[in-house]
Amino acid sequence: MTNRKAGTRLSADMIQALDWVPAIIWVSDNAGQCLLVNRAWREFTGRKLEESVGEGWLAAMHPEDAAAWPELIEKAVNGIESFTVECRLRRRDGRYRWLHKTGEPFYDANGDLLGFIGCCMDVTGHKQALDGLRKASEKHRSVLSNLKDAVGVIEDYLRTEEPGQNHRRDDRLTPRQREILHLIARGYATREIATQLHVSVKTVESHRAQLMQRLNIHDVAGLTRFAIRTGLVPAD
Repeated sequence: MTNRKAGTRLSADMIQALDWVPAIIWVSDNAGQCLLVNRAWREFTGRKLEESVGEGWLAAMHPEDAAAWPELIEKAVNGIESFTVECRLRRRDGRYRWLHKTGEPFYDANGDLLGFIGCCMDVTGHKQALDGLRKASEKHRSVLSNLKDAVGVIEDYLRTEEPGQNHRRDDRLTPRQREILHLIARGYATREIATQLHVSVKTVESHRAQLMQRLNIHDVAGLTRFAIRTGLVPAD
């Protein structure tokens, strides 16, 4: 293992003093095995020191994050470098909280790596706020998408008949409905039609339902026969 002369050194007195630090502090050896968790960590998790040393502290972590820990610490050891990670730690009430975890290497008097010392900060509230913003943004995009579809349907209806012409509404289709009927009669699936016309699948399904209701046709085969009969598509 490569030696480094610079870095954080941790004396026995400093280790004893960590119990009085209000922040969550942990110390591991250079294999990622727990040597010490301070009072703040023990109070947060409700686990005793003897339950936490070695690999015991992984029991308080979310299983997914505990499984990722060996690879993370191996990378830090090989590179002899500090690291940061967000992980879930089970609080004493049984609920998992998101913690921002940092680790710094520390060395002996000869500059050999002894292990890592780190602290954890609860960032659950921050992550929940970001998640709320993400969900609000997704909802906003969904509303805009539905509004765009609704505007398209209204525009199609407004273009159904030109001024001064008299046609029976049941026999008249909007330009978009003619396009969709044409593609249905040619055997295109709903998703393929949506891709062709650059609209949503929901819009195609809405137009198809309106076609069937307006023409009093109840299946795709009937729509195809109507399209052939009216010359919208040639008969095979």
